[in-house]
Amino acid sequence: MTGEIRTARNWYWWLWLSPLVTVPSFILITILSYALVNGLICRGRQYGCDDALVERVSFLSAVLGSALWHVVLLFPTLNKKSAFVRWHGAQMFLLAGVRTATPLMFGLWFGFELETLWFIPALLALWLFGALWGQAQAARGDCSLMRWFGRTESLPARRPAVKPAPADDLDVEALVDIIRYSRDPAERSQAVVKLEKLGLVESL
Repeated sequence: MTGEIRTARNWYWWLWLSPLVTVPSFILITILSYALVNGLICRGRQYGCDDALVERVSFLSAVLGSALWHVVLLFPTLNKKSAFVRWHGAQMFLLAGVRTATPLMFGLWFGFELETLWFIPALLALWLFGALWGQAQAARGDCSLMRWFGRTESLPARRPAVKPAPADDLDVEALVDIIRYSRDPAERSQAVVKLEKLGLVESL
């Protein structure tokens, strides 16, 4: 496994572990923002205040505020050494964006009603399958985002493997010395064969 494949795969661990910080942040921001938004919108009024608006705005603030933890994914997205890592960073941002958009759609549509809680199993499914899918792609040198944008030539899995020539095949002077000075006929014959493969026998 090459270094860029390992780096791209390891960054998906952030998508696995990010709920450990996004969920507590969501709960904390929900509590704080509800009191703040209620004070700004209702201005102390007990009656005639749009409670549904307060709920939606505080929920929106909590979702977007907790999603800021995914700014960490800028590190792989701005990787200067590997296009493969950069594209996987962008793909992780896309997955994080879908995870952020899911509770937003439920919350803005239902408010703080019981139906809003359906975003929890939806998020669990996205968390599990999204991280598994992306990490498996990175491990095998593939990236859907690169394919969608026609950048398949940069995929590690598509690059031809270049086998370096053995050092003795490149050391022409050493082969010539063997032919000239070796007392072993078999060794001299092997050296001649190697030079023939390089097309250098005629120059001797």
